[in-house]
Amino acid sequence: MQSTPSSIKLTQSMGPKILVTLGPSTSSIDVIREMIKQGVSGFRLNFAFGTPETWSSYIKYVREASSALDTVVSIIGDIPGPQVRTTGVESISLSKDDIVVVTYVDLADEYKRLGKVIPVDRRELFEILQPGDTILYGDGEVELRVIEASVDHAKCITVNPGVLKPGRKIVVPGKELPTSFLSTRDIELIKYACSEDLTYIALSYVRSEKDVLFVRDLLRQFKCNIGLISKIETPGGLRNAEKIAEVSDALLVARGDLGVHFPIESIPLLQDRVVQVAVKHGVPVIVATDVLESMIESNRPSRSDVVGLYNIVYSLVDAVLLTNETSIGKYPVEAAKWARVIISTALSNMQHVLVEEFRRKISSESLIEKYAQGLIHLAESLGGAIIVYSKTGRMVPLLSRHRPLTPVYIGSWSRKLMERATIYYGLNPVDLSSKLSETVDYERGVEEVYSKLRDLGVIKIGDIVVKSYSKPVVNQHEIRVEVVV
Repeated sequence: MQSTPSSIKLTQSMGPKILVTLGPSTSSIDVIREMIKQGVSGFRLNFAFGTPETWSSYIKYVREASSALDTVVSIIGDIPGPQVRTTGVESISLSKDDIVVVTYVDLADEYKRLGKVIPVDRRELFEILQPGDTILYGDGEVELRVIEASVDHAKCITVNPGVLKPGRKIVVPGKELPTSFLSTRDIELIKYACSEDLTYIALSYVRSEKDVLFVRDLLRQFKCNIGLISKIETPGGLRNAEKIAEVSDALLVARGDLGVHFPIESIPLLQDRVVQVAVKHGVPVIVATDVLESMIESNRPSRSDVVGLYNIVYSLVDAVLLTNETSIGKYPVEAAKWARVIISTALSNMQHVLVEEFRRKISSESLIEKYAQGLIHLAESLGGAIIVYSKTGRMVPLLSRHRPLTPVYIGSWSRKLMERATIYYGLNPVDLSSKLSETVDYERGVEEVYSKLRDLGVIKIGDIVVKSYSKPVVNQHEIRVEVVV
C-alpha cells in the first residue's frame, strides 16, 4: 500500500478538528485556555441545560481565552428541538418490574397513587404511545415497557433497573413527535444565539429539509448570520439526509440518539452513510457521543475508546465532538489532550490510500474546484504548506473536502468567516480582522497570512510554502511556490 510521502509531516494542525461541550467541568477561563492549547477548535453550549447567564459567562471566557492566545475558535449553540425531557423530578432509583407512570408535568401529583411518576414537558408524547411500546430513558440506560396508554399518561413496567436522573430525554424507538419543529423556547434560544453572535446553531432532531429552511427563514427575519448544523439522529433525519445536507452548513452524526432508534450494531453503518452524504454535498460532518466516554470518570481513555477514535479518524470525518467528557467529566483538559494525541497518532500512521479512495468519491467540475484539487496535489508532492487568502470563505469547503495531507493555513479579513472554518478538516484559520479590511487586495492578503505565520514561528527557514488565492469574479487563480528564507 502506498504510504504518505515522507516529506510531509502530519501534525496536530491537520486532520479532524476537536470540538468540546462546555459545562460545570469547564466553567473557568483557565480550563478553557488549556483546552485551546491542547488543540480544541470549537466549543458547544447545550441549551437543554443551564441559563442564559451561565452560557454568557462561558462565551465570555471562550472569547477572552482565544483572544489572549491569538487563536480562532467557534462557539456552537445546541437547540433542544422537538424532544421530550423529564422535568421537576429528583433522581429516582428503579428496580426490575417497578411500575412507573409517565405523565405531563402538570398532572404529576394526580398520578402518584399509581406508582413512581416521571413528569415530562411535552403532551404530544401521549399521542404516539401505545401498549407494547418501548420507552428509553437518557441514552438508553433505563428501559420501560408501556402496559397502558391514555391521552395524558402511560403506565409502564421497568424492564431493567437503573437511576432516572432529572432533565434527561425520553425516546420511543421508531417514533417521532407529531409537533412543530421549534417550540417557543427554542425560538427564544435562537434569538439568544443571535444576540451573542455565535458561530453555529446545532439543530436537534431534524426530520426533513423543511425544518432547516424554517430556521433559515427565522434567521433572515432576525437579520442573523449564523451557520446551521443539522443533527442526524432520528429515522426521519436519516431518511431525508440527502435533502437536509443540501440546505445545511454541516451535518452531525448524533450516535447516542441513533443508538436508541436503531439497533446499536448498525450505528457504524449509519455513521458511514451520513459521512458519504456529507462528502457528496460538500458539507463538513461531525461525529458525537461516546468518543472518549471512559474519561468521564478516568484520567486515561479505555483501550476500546482509543480504538474507536482511531476508526473515526480513518473514516475521515471533519470533526469529533466530546460531550459529557468535558461538560461534566472529571478530567476535561485531559480528555482534550488525549483526543489530540490519539488523532495525531492515527494520522501519522494512516495510509495514503484511504485518502485516495475518499477523494475518488468527489466530483470536481468547475474551474475553481479543479484549482483547489490541483493546489492540494501540488503542495503534497512538494511537501509544502498551503497558504491561502479568502475574502468570501468560498475556498474553505473546496480545500477541506479533499482531506489535505499537508498543512493548510487560510486567512481572511473576516473573523466570522474564520470561525466558520474551525469545524473543517485540515484547515487552520488565521484571523487578520484587526489588520485588514474587506477591500484589501488578494496579493496583500496572502502576504499578511505568510507574515503572521512567520512571526508565530509556524513556518521556518527552509520550509516550502505554496501561496495561493482565487478571484472567482474574474476567474483568476494564482499559485506561487517559495522556499522560506
